[in-house]
Amino acid sequence: MRLLVTGCEGSLMQWVIPRLMEQKHQIRGVDNFVRHGEIGRKRNYEFIRGDLTNASFCKEVVQGMDGVVQAAGLIYGIVGFHKYPADILSRDVTLHQNILWAMQHENVGQIAYISSSMVYERSLSHPSKEEDIDEVPVPVTDYGLSKLVGERLTRAFSKQYGIKFNIWRPFNIITPHEQAGTDQGISHVFSDFIKSIVIDQAQTIPIIGDGEQVRCFTWVDDVAEAIARHSFTKQAEDNIFNLGNPQPMSMKELAYLIHRTARQFGMIDRPAQQLRFESRGFYADDVRIRIPLVAKAEKLLGWKPSISVEESIRRCLEVHL
Repeated sequence: MRLLVTGCEGSLMQWVIPRLMEQKHQIRGVDNFVRHGEIGRKRNYEFIRGDLTNASFCKEVVQGMDGVVQAAGLIYGIVGFHKYPADILSRDVTLHQNILWAMQHENVGQIAYISSSMVYERSLSHPSKEEDIDEVPVPVTDYGLSKLVGERLTRAFSKQYGIKFNIWRPFNIITPHEQAGTDQGISHVFSDFIKSIVIDQAQTIPIIGDGEQVRCFTWVDDVAEAIARHSFTKQAEDNIFNLGNPQPMSMKELAYLIHRTARQFGMIDRPAQQLRFESRGFYADDVRIRIPLVAKAEKLLGWKPSISVEESIRRCLEVHL
């Protein structure tokens, strides 16, 4: 298939694209580097730089494609959600509907939409299964809302125009190449902790809230494997799947795991008892617990996560050795 991959420079798509190419798909990648500057990455596929909030540009890049992997969007940690809400909600909804209209105009019949576990942010049922979403209150954060609207747009275009879809809801992806932001919470918590604990060798670790928030951290290539292998298959057609490692862990437990692993590598020598946490603010909409049920992906696709959180952290720290 000839596939358009939007947000191709994002950390997840950098793992998805090689897997798609292994399956002999022809890739056209699009990105505008709005979050991070261009780093001079070598690419062995067609690349176009541009802004998908421009409807005319979307028609140009969609032309000649058989399908789309729609991963473009602004993604941050919780502080970023609150710092850039207008950018997130307006840009992400605009570019997604532009892509869908372009697909309808150019008769491109399949899309894989990368949503987020944040659609469950107000869920009171744990673990969360895909069908729960109809009972979950609308997300409070503009990021969560943008993803829920993106899902509904995808399904609406499927109903009216017959565009086939898959919707993927990843849970807290861990990738070795995410860089911590200048402020705590702009990036994701694991990269912030690696910077504070390992790179900065800080005695006091900044943390959002009380550190008892529970998440399930998922190795990036586990998620990439599912998206690349199953996005355009009959088994996944017109369906929605959680992708996550259902191994719950609090933020403080994650910090101690990073500290312990770094000591095993000889990257730090201070004992864990010296770790101190300093709260950098509380957010009323910070999700207290988010755990996926992934039985649907296992039953219909034969997919389940293969890499533990412990091994994920080891692989991230190996980059800094």
